[in-house]
Amino acid sequence: MRTTINRLVRYKAFQKLTISYFLLVLLTVSLLSGVLFSLFSRSAIKEIERNSRAMLSQITYASDVVYNQVVTIGNTLLIQPEILSFLNEKVEDKVSNYHIFQQIEQITNVNPYIHSIGIHRPSTGTTVDTAGLPFDASLTTLSAKQYMEFHPRSLKVPGRNNGKSLQFLTFLLYPNFSPRTTGNPLIYINVEEQSILTTIRKISSADAANNVFVINNEGKVLSHTDSNLFLEDLSEEEYVRKILIENHEESSFTTTISDQRNLVTYVKSEELDWYFVSVSPYSELISNIDQLRGITLLVTAGIVLAGLLLSVLLTSNMNRPLSALLEKVMPNPAHPASGLAPIDEYKLMTEVFHSYHEREKSMQFVINHSSRTVREHYLHALLRGHSLEHYVSSEILKDIGEEVAGPYFGVLVFRINELEPLGERMEGKQQSLLRFALGNIAKEMLEPIGPCDVLIMGGSEAVAILQYKNNQLPEELWPALRNIQSFLNRYFKVTVSIGIGDISCGKGNIPSSYTSAQQYVKYRLIYGKEAILDAIATRHHVLTALSYPSAYEKKLIDAVQDGKPEAMVSAIEEFIDKISGGSVHQVITFSTQLMLSLLKHFDYLQHVPDSNFNDYLQAVTDIERAEDLTEIRNLFNRYCSTICTLIEDKNHWLNAQKHNILIEKAQNYIHEHYAEPNISLDLVSSIAGLSPSYLGKLFKGATRQSFSEYLNNTRLERAKELLASTSETAARISEAVGIYNITYFSTLFKKKYGLTPSAFREQEAMKSTVSDEE
Repeated sequence: MRTTINRLVRYKAFQKLTISYFLLVLLTVSLLSGVLFSLFSRSAIKEIERNSRAMLSQITYASDVVYNQVVTIGNTLLIQPEILSFLNEKVEDKVSNYHIFQQIEQITNVNPYIHSIGIHRPSTGTTVDTAGLPFDASLTTLSAKQYMEFHPRSLKVPGRNNGKSLQFLTFLLYPNFSPRTTGNPLIYINVEEQSILTTIRKISSADAANNVFVINNEGKVLSHTDSNLFLEDLSEEEYVRKILIENHEESSFTTTISDQRNLVTYVKSEELDWYFVSVSPYSELISNIDQLRGITLLVTAGIVLAGLLLSVLLTSNMNRPLSALLEKVMPNPAHPASGLAPIDEYKLMTEVFHSYHEREKSMQFVINHSSRTVREHYLHALLRGHSLEHYVSSEILKDIGEEVAGPYFGVLVFRINELEPLGERMEGKQQSLLRFALGNIAKEMLEPIGPCDVLIMGGSEAVAILQYKNNQLPEELWPALRNIQSFLNRYFKVTVSIGIGDISCGKGNIPSSYTSAQQYVKYRLIYGKEAILDAIATRHHVLTALSYPSAYEKKLIDAVQDGKPEAMVSAIEEFIDKISGGSVHQVITFSTQLMLSLLKHFDYLQHVPDSNFNDYLQAVTDIERAEDLTEIRNLFNRYCSTICTLIEDKNHWLNAQKHNILIEKAQNYIHEHYAEPNISLDLVSSIAGLSPSYLGKLFKGATRQSFSEYLNNTRLERAKELLASTSETAARISEAVGIYNITYFSTLFKKKYGLTPSAFREQEAMKSTVSDEE
């Protein structure tokens, strides 16, 4: 035990294990105790809730019995001949009143829960009440919807109840209910509010501390353990609103009332549409809840202490392998009883093992990196025909040379297509990652064919140096290259063109294989962006001597000049097909020459407004950078389409100038000859030298009005001036402006100005008079 305590004081790992076990025990015990206590409390609350519902159901049943008996008493009174005779009498009779009093008093005495029964006869103003209560005139003003109504009320009678108001639940019976007027007789039965409260206390054994009450469907208190709340409106209370909204037969819920958590239980009466409600504070539901909580905490504390001892014992057993390992790391540890600082076993062993691991990793990294770097420099030197003998020891060169033995070599050049457009959306690190991925994928897929080294040359190029046993390309090479292209396209969305260099014998001829592969891969311009190119695929292009296709150039220029898009596309296609049979150099040279011919032929378009031919140099640069013939074809299509647009704009501009002159000429003729009745579109078109339909179309586009609308508006404007400035009749003015039908003139004038000619003249005259007076 002493050894265990010394370890607990001395070693940090021992302390951490002990604390961990102790916290685990503490958490488990606390959680279990809390759950059990919660389950017990919840179960007790549910049992109390069931008891409350049962109690309220009994109270509801008792109230329904009272209500049914009141209805029975009322029906009994209404069928007795003496009562009916009394109700219909028109003359006051003291003897009859006395007999009626005795009869209803017998009924009152038999039913102790009834405070009093009264009959009121409005015809003689007679009221017979078994308790001698004065008649409440407000009872006759109630609007009855059925022959028996319920009305809670407070009645203050001098000399009664020590000056306090009597609180009644009054049931009103209307013998002559249909139709009822204020002059009809009335029977009322008073049930004292305290009788319901007494029933509640008998059934529930409730005292003043319990909040048990009855409300109607409007939230008004009909009976309460606190009599001061009689007829109080509790509908604004949140829990009462919830009861009224839910409208359940019975239910219960928890809520906060006056900052205190309460259990609310209610039951709805079947007969009276009343709610019997019980509100109980949670703190009073279980009387011994504090004692139960204290016992639970005591038992929990005892279990936790036992868990602490158990934690120490478990830690002692678990720490033995760690102690044995620590003795190997620290052969002579300080004695635990000495006054030295505590020992952190985990930290000590972690530092030792981390040190060993870092040394091993550093040495391995230096070895691998140095070997890989020297090998890459060696291969770069082989590609360029350089020597490393003056920079690297002969032993290292000998080791690498044995690995790069050949005897035959072939260089593959991988060219990533569209790397510059990709660069617009890829950062430099991502481009480097793409080239690195290309190198790894190529090496993995080419190594089954033979020894392979992949070098990243920078830009969009990577190079693979393959070693062959025979002076012949292996058949497996092409499927492997296709797999590389497919993998990069599927996962990196890039295409790769590949040039296969000529096979060379010996390491000294590797540069010639590299140069040939670079030349072959350029023919992706002709064969497309995923081409695999070698000497066989490019030989006939190199041997073909082409002359510049001047005929296709002329055909293209004529199509552009005539503005024929289909002919233009066809000419470009024929030109590209013609030059694609030559070498890459010829394709670029002839394409540049065609661009220059287009520039020179359409040089006159530079004078068209908004034209710009500064794109020419950019177009030539794009031709030299093109990666396939489709890019060159699209470039020519865009360039020629721009020229067509400029030609069309120039023609439109010239036509617009010509049309503006003709429209202005037509407008001037209308302003000079509007008074002539025979002026028409045919007449003006013959003067302008155009067809009537074409002139009408031009006129509509320029003025936004038809010819006849423009002519009528001109005539009406002149007529308006004459009406305001002369005393000529409207008919004479109509003829003066070229309209010889006065009715048609008046119609046009009113439609345009909203007034007849005579009304317009009167309006202008009034304006003139007012102006003169001012």
